[in-house]
Amino acid sequence: MRKSIYSTVAASAALLALAGCGSSAGGEGAAASSENAPSGLVNDGQATLCIDPEYPPLEYYSDGSGGDIIGFDADAGRALAEHWGVEVKFEVTAFDGLMPGLQTRRCDMILGGLYMSEDRLQVADAAPVMNAGPAVLTAPAKASELATPADLCGLTVAAQAASSNAARIQALGDECEAEGKDAPRLTEYPKTAETVLAVLNGKADALVETNVAASYMETQNEGKLQVAPGVFETDTQFGVFSRKGDELTPAIAEGLKALYENGKLAEIAKKYNLDPAILDVY
Repeated sequence: MRKSIYSTVAASAALLALAGCGSSAGGEGAAASSENAPSGLVNDGQATLCIDPEYPPLEYYSDGSGGDIIGFDADAGRALAEHWGVEVKFEVTAFDGLMPGLQTRRCDMILGGLYMSEDRLQVADAAPVMNAGPAVLTAPAKASELATPADLCGLTVAAQAASSNAARIQALGDECEAEGKDAPRLTEYPKTAETVLAVLNGKADALVETNVAASYMETQNEGKLQVAPGVFETDTQFGVFSRKGDELTPAIAEGLKALYENGKLAEIAKKYNLDPAILDVY
């Protein structure tokens, strides 16, 4: 069984130490540039991806805190580079450094389980890859009590810092107060592993995470955590981000469509126990 980074404090600490600063995983695949390679790559013959490998099943280390970077996003990045005939390089970056890393040309694109939110699309381009939305994870005994966003009013809710999920909980506070209820007490953590620990240790009543990651967390903490179904709608998409107006943007979209149509993305999704039906590149 693959070791879960959500199940131990030690694994979380190791990830924090690694992701706090940028580091590079060596290039993989073709070393020479191809005629299929798009214009605009930071380094000729190489597709560089900013990635925070602590977010299974999308991107994570094969042994929890080291080894190969695997997951749907990582393998999709490899497939995209192969489609272009270039090698792939992973630029390991803390979550809150992903967008700055892209803007400062440390990488060509971000594959990081990022919602295509309005705020992000104001500063970067994105090509859709799958449908997604927020989900609520809590103790099994409490899951049946959480059926709508309003049920989070007055609770302590954990979310990853600088995430769209944290912003969603902050916005929910206004709705709660308009109904005469207390706003949720948002507690933000640098890493998703810490949000899980907060619920497990009783520091938070629930956490809000993407539905894809929340389902994985539930599986890895069976009997301890449960997704409260239907609290939020699946109302957005994960995207592969590139710089605003960059000539690479259309090449990413076209490449993802090619990988979708030839079945490669579905193959990768199945590998990580994801339903190919959530894929959406259009």
